[in-house]
Amino acid sequence: PLPPHAQLRDFLPAADHRALLDWALSREQAFEPARISHQGASDELKPEMRIASTSRDFGPLRPMIEARMMDALPDVRARIGSGGPMPGSLELELAAHGDGAHFKPHTDTSIGSERKALGAAPGEDRLISGVYYFYREPKGFSGGELRLHRFGVDFDAGEPGPDDYVDVEPADNSFVVFPSWAPHEVRTVRCPSGRFEDYRFAVNCWFCGRLG
Repeated sequence: PLPPHAQLRDFLPAADHRALLDWALSREQAFEPARISHQGASDELKPEMRIASTSRDFGPLRPMIEARMMDALPDVRARIGSGGPMPGSLELELAAHGDGAHFKPHTDTSIGSERKALGAAPGEDRLISGVYYFYREPKGFSGGELRLHRFGVDFDAGEPGPDDYVDVEPADNSFVVFPSWAPHEVRTVRCPSGRFEDYRFAVNCWFCGRLG
């Protein structure tokens, strides 16, 4: 099946949306090339896999963002049918996507026989993933859709067919949620101007908790 997912529109009040955008635009120098997490380690630069700029600095806006996302958790769980452990913590990442930015198919939690818990606190796992989209209007980029892949797709067998995925438009001020073990990717972004203010911005978040 395709992964369960939901898109919550008008997620932040207009003033908070504006404050977050202003913060991101003012902090261009704080963004660094995105690294890949693998089995609990986050020290690999792999542009063939991911191109983006990220920051963990939310300044005075972090309490507002955390509160809004945790307040939405019951609705989020209901919308995607999450009946597992109740998440108790939140991991946040600010991301900026310019021309050529992408993230190839992956999952947000480690899997396999040698898996290690990958969450906000020791021993926690990422249970539910969320992406909050925000950007300047009029929009200065195209692409950047979130593509959720069908469970069990064999990526080594070639390009998945149209029935093997669903694309979610990165609508401004919307929050998209899905299970963290769902395979997904960020489609290539095109930003002809190359200006930071025209980038596709997002808050990547992971609701975390203990599986056992």
